[in-house]
Amino acid sequence: MEKQHRYSNMLMIAAVLIGLLCSIYMCVQRYAVEERTMTIEQAMDYDAVVSMVRNDGYDTDEALEKFRQAGITSFTIYDTTLNKLTQRGDISLITRLGFQLYYPQLQIGDLSYDYYVVGQPKDKEDPYFDEITADLKARLGADSVGVIANSQYRILGLRGAMPALGDMNLGILSADAKAIAARGFHVILRPTNYSNVSKEQIDQFFQRAADIPDVSGIMFVGKEVLGYTPDKEQRKAMLAVTAEHMKAQGLPFYMIEAANQLQYDRQDGMYDLADLLNYQTVRIYAMSKEELEKITPEEAAMRFYISDLERNVRVNLYPLYKKPLHGMNLTETNLSYIQETSQKLKDRGYTLGRASIMEGYYPNALLLAVTAAAAACGFVFVLNLFIPLSEKVNYILLALAVVGGAGGTVLFQSALFLQLMAIGCAVASPTAAMLLLLDWWRKKPIDAPLGYGRVVRDGAVGLTCAVAIAMIGGLYIAAMLGNIRFFMEFDFYRGVKLTFVLPILLVAAGYLLRFPLWGRTIASPQDFAAFAKDFLNIPIKMGTLILLGMLAMVAFIFVGRSGHTAGVPVPDFEVALRRFLENAMYARPREKEFLVGHPAFFLMVAAMYRKWPQILHFLLVLAATIGVGSMVETFAHIRTPFLMSFIRGIDGWLLGLPLGIIGVCGVAFLEYITNWLGKRVKPRE
Repeated sequence: MEKQHRYSNMLMIAAVLIGLLCSIYMCVQRYAVEERTMTIEQAMDYDAVVSMVRNDGYDTDEALEKFRQAGITSFTIYDTTLNKLTQRGDISLITRLGFQLYYPQLQIGDLSYDYYVVGQPKDKEDPYFDEITADLKARLGADSVGVIANSQYRILGLRGAMPALGDMNLGILSADAKAIAARGFHVILRPTNYSNVSKEQIDQFFQRAADIPDVSGIMFVGKEVLGYTPDKEQRKAMLAVTAEHMKAQGLPFYMIEAANQLQYDRQDGMYDLADLLNYQTVRIYAMSKEELEKITPEEAAMRFYISDLERNVRVNLYPLYKKPLHGMNLTETNLSYIQETSQKLKDRGYTLGRASIMEGYYPNALLLAVTAAAAACGFVFVLNLFIPLSEKVNYILLALAVVGGAGGTVLFQSALFLQLMAIGCAVASPTAAMLLLLDWWRKKPIDAPLGYGRVVRDGAVGLTCAVAIAMIGGLYIAAMLGNIRFFMEFDFYRGVKLTFVLPILLVAAGYLLRFPLWGRTIASPQDFAAFAKDFLNIPIKMGTLILLGMLAMVAFIFVGRSGHTAGVPVPDFEVALRRFLENAMYARPREKEFLVGHPAFFLMVAAMYRKWPQILHFLLVLAATIGVGSMVETFAHIRTPFLMSFIRGIDGWLLGLPLGIIGVCGVAFLEYITNWLGKRVKPRE
């Protein structure tokens, strides 16, 4: 900025540094919270596993011990049905005609029911009959269920129609859940909601749950959480009953991540219940069975591992392969990828057990207000990089920035306001990083081409400075959005694509204000009109069209691959590169940084120092902006632990440095070869 703006300029920088100190302090607090949630729960469907191991010829207890050694800590248990109990041999389900024809010896006097449930003889223990009776009355109503008096057997009469009656969810049988706990595993309850749910039904479920040991959490099945009702007047009260029981029994809400990895599989009432539980929730990664069949066990293990590392997943719900690998049975095939995941997690410092629950952390309100005010002062600083303002105007804007940033944080106390501030940081910091460095280089007298050694030296120093300046914005974002609602993705950053594109557009505008492109800079509306006229009069050749097509394709991939709803698939070779980096480095850097943006930064310096065409320098500046912009945007994924986001940016810088130097050396070599060949051709001419 100009000399007459040095005082307001220093005030802006001081404000940004104060905000940076507050951000660092809040990020340290956030890191401490995240480090206290390092236990992963690993679960499978109990009935599916038991069925599989029996088909493979294993003793059940022996097989379950193998799964424990592989890292399984918990089993899920669902509501039972009459059909399931009949198939297992725990009950007999008989029609009225069947009773008359085949069981006359029981001497049933009441033949008014459609079906009859026959349990164990009365001289034997029956762990299921009483709970089945209670569940059927809760689901069908007392008028449709009757206990039949009989001296020999436990018998129920039912009114209803098949197949709905046989497939109807009844409830979770405590005897089955206790059998899981008795083998040393945690139990995850998976109930379905009741039709026209009542307080008595909810109380009945939790009364039974209280009798089951080692229950780690509840993962609801179906389109509704337990207690949800279409009746809006009763909905809040019913969900409050569920929440109170869960809090009283210390049962967190286990929520399954959505297929696109953004938020959760939709269930009516889920977010209201999470609010009532004060976000005592756990994120679950549950790969679909169809997806599992498409990938190798090694890839499946990596997906579970990466989900735990990068998305605050604390329960891995493993599906089962349907077909065994060559040389293995089905049990061994499924054990292989679970064992691999478990080992990776242990090597990374995680422990296996009951899932860690993220504490309800919110940053200090005063620090948050100071940080938001400082961010707004930073926006004024960036504005002056485009339009240098007078001291008086800057002081007025700074006062408004402080009042707006701090006041907005205190008054609104909303995720929307914080997201707007975060978007501003994600756009302003990479823009400032690039324009400040361009201003510094613009003032350097470069009368003749400089050597490639200077390019490498200044490129490395410049990239380091750009990363450091842009990192300030990342720390601001990590601090301002660092609270439990963003950790668990009840709120999420919504400006991903905008923060990819807008810094490039702003840097392009800043470039045109500083450097002559097609012989002119743009310092006024008249200059812009003349520039646009010259631009539109450029002759279009086939090569130009091809180049524009390539740039359009790059832009499509660049924007389309951002965010959570990317429409551009990832090719196999890139997946392989990602897996290699994930195994080799603490945090895999983004390809946009170390393969595109950071090497382009070195070539941008080369374009300036070696006097390459101005249009090439312009395009390389935009490409370099991609790298620093991507690094800042990494911090907007708040579900990713802070340390991983920070090291991911550092890894991208460290990997981009040698690749940038290699790129410069490659250009230098090509230039040398071209000059050498040119000298050999001239004598022949």
